[in-house]
Amino acid sequence: MILGVGALHNVRSFIENPNGHQIIVFWEPNQEIYECNEFQTEIESLENLAKTQGLYVVFAKGKTPNWLKLKTEVQNISHLSPSLHSKWSLYITPSYERIFPELVALCREGFQSQFLSSGINQNTIQHFQRLWTHNYLKNRMALLDSKSTFEWFQSFSSPKNQVLFVGASPGLETDLETIKQNRSSFLIFASDTALGYLVPNGVIPDYIVSFDSGRGTAYHFLLEIPSHIPIITWLGGATFLFELLNPKILVNTGHPLDQIVEHQLKQKSGKEWPHYSNPSLNLLGMVLSITEKIEGRDFFVSGVSYLAERGKSHCKGTGYERFYLPETNRKKSLELTTKRLYSGDRKGKNQIAWEEMSKQGTTTNIQFLSKSKDKSFHKIHKMTQSLQSFQGFPPSIAELAKWANQDHSGIIHRKTLTTWLRFSLS
Repeated sequence: MILGVGALHNVRSFIENPNGHQIIVFWEPNQEIYECNEFQTEIESLENLAKTQGLYVVFAKGKTPNWLKLKTEVQNISHLSPSLHSKWSLYITPSYERIFPELVALCREGFQSQFLSSGINQNTIQHFQRLWTHNYLKNRMALLDSKSTFEWFQSFSSPKNQVLFVGASPGLETDLETIKQNRSSFLIFASDTALGYLVPNGVIPDYIVSFDSGRGTAYHFLLEIPSHIPIITWLGGATFLFELLNPKILVNTGHPLDQIVEHQLKQKSGKEWPHYSNPSLNLLGMVLSITEKIEGRDFFVSGVSYLAERGKSHCKGTGYERFYLPETNRKKSLELTTKRLYSGDRKGKNQIAWEEMSKQGTTTNIQFLSKSKDKSFHKIHKMTQSLQSFQGFPPSIAELAKWANQDHSGIIHRKTLTTWLRFSLS
């Protein structure tokens, strides 16, 4: 949904170049505009033009459109085309955000109340958006000077593979022997949190997955990790990762800066960099998404519960343990300190992640390793698994910073932006 149609330039542009979008809802909240006779005449003309080209263009008007009618209309279109998805996103035109800030705030609130199950995702964005942009620009510079290699991820493919995602819940400790005995049967994706338990116990994963942008991510890597293991991350990830020699595999998360990079790579070098959605908002969801093209994939999980178990929140050796250890004493145990990370109930984003995993489990056959210990796993050969990617530098920092400064100036401090530009363009 695009908020702020104005002179209908966006509508004409979409009809001329749909860019793969199948349903676009154009929302004009300003009464003076949508009641204008010329505006209404132009809308009717553009609707007819879109239909002749097989495009789905829907118009909404007013501060609070008839949401039920709008949802029904889009759902009816989706029924006609089963390949369409029902996920809603709101894009606000920069001119409206600048000219009508109060109107935009009201419309955004109304949209979120109708299409977002909770404010968790929005709160996360609000909290991390400056850090994401800061990291994005800094990591772009680091790649130029780094001795490690990096690739733009496209897909995994293989005729059949047994994928194992390893989280860091206490249940991982009980699955360790099963993982070690059947190591050659799995393509292992380890969360960065689980490294401190897996590596010292002799389990070397095929890939490390790390997307958290916070500085605390460094605590999970404070041990000797083999430098040949690729790290699957994104350009807005923790800057510490880009100081490691491990190869980096960069995933398109759909962040606005990723969208710009995707566009630039396609325009300048003809490379496709697909976007991988992650509705569960966690590492498991990302691994599910990026391995979806493995035909006949058997997907196993270990160390995933989002609950405190056996009196503690995580398995041994995580970065949380390293961080909180200096605070422990004879009256305040480590278990008591870290238990607050997870409780006996799943809440907030943990509940979202669990529900999303349960939902996908019915279609993607997610299996808990702890319940499959008696299963006979077949051995796989690494050559049957193929990673599709390409190399090459992203667009210049000036192009990324131009977006950050003009369209969404609130996500990066002007002083930080000036610093990165000075160093990157000198």
